[in-house]
Amino acid sequence: MKLAVDSMQVFFPASLEIQEELLKAGFKVPYDKESKARTPVPVVSSFSGGRVIRKERVLKAGKFENDGRYCILPEEKAWVEMLVNEKGFVTFKILPEEYHLEDLGFTSVPPRLWSTWAAFSLKFESIESITEALQEHASEKPKGIYLASRGTGREIEVYGYKGRKSKNLGIPVFGYSLGMKGLTLAEEYFREKAEENGVNPEVLRYLKLGLRKRKETRAGLKVGIVWKEGRPVRVNLRLSTTAPKIRITGIYGELTGKSRGELSSSSEWYFTVHANDLYWTLMEVSSAFGSR
Repeated sequence: MKLAVDSMQVFFPASLEIQEELLKAGFKVPYDKESKARTPVPVVSSFSGGRVIRKERVLKAGKFENDGRYCILPEEKAWVEMLVNEKGFVTFKILPEEYHLEDLGFTSVPPRLWSTWAAFSLKFESIESITEALQEHASEKPKGIYLASRGTGREIEVYGYKGRKSKNLGIPVFGYSLGMKGLTLAEEYFREKAEENGVNPEVLRYLKLGLRKRKETRAGLKVGIVWKEGRPVRVNLRLSTTAPKIRITGIYGELTGKSRGELSSSSEWYFTVHANDLYWTLMEVSSAFGSR
């Protein structure tokens, strides 16, 4: 089953692993005061409704219009394909067809300390197709599914997690892979940055700029529904990792953060959870405000 993605953001700047890979190759990440070389790790984003962002935050884009200090990005397309196997595991394969690269900009909390670092949302109407596809693989409702909320006022997300200690994780994730290999805009961006940083562009062929789950990675998927003014509008799937902690040597000293997995050169984008966990979590969050 193939579904259109409403919005997608993969925060590769949250990965110290990718930052270290670039630093070892000679890139000044994210900024070198002496040479003025600036190499922010890109956020890969796609929005079906388009996007208006400050020009300085756009690292690379396909089609766009300039409007003074802003870039007007048109509608973009990304897809998710849902596959359920005979063992009851469901894999979401993400296909980023149209996207752009953003500079994260300033945040009060460094992204290396975040739990969530990849977010995909679908129109709420897709929930029927998803639950119908999962229903035949669902069994008894698992114990220990809890609900939490984020946001205030007009827009609130209610999401589910499994186990009292998993509020920052969600339901268990058994595998994932996300990376910048094969993304044309990312390849163009790093070629330009290689020249700016005085790095031989040939090294780009050997860099691992993707991430996949390691055995010891604590990973989860926050499965939520967003309500806007009391009406359900989106299904959110947010990938999180919380452990182990890692340390690297940055340009200006040691950096500590949460591991995002092991480096990979794969061009595949996917994450895998148990169909029963996903089904019952969706049922719980969708009934939180009586939407089902």
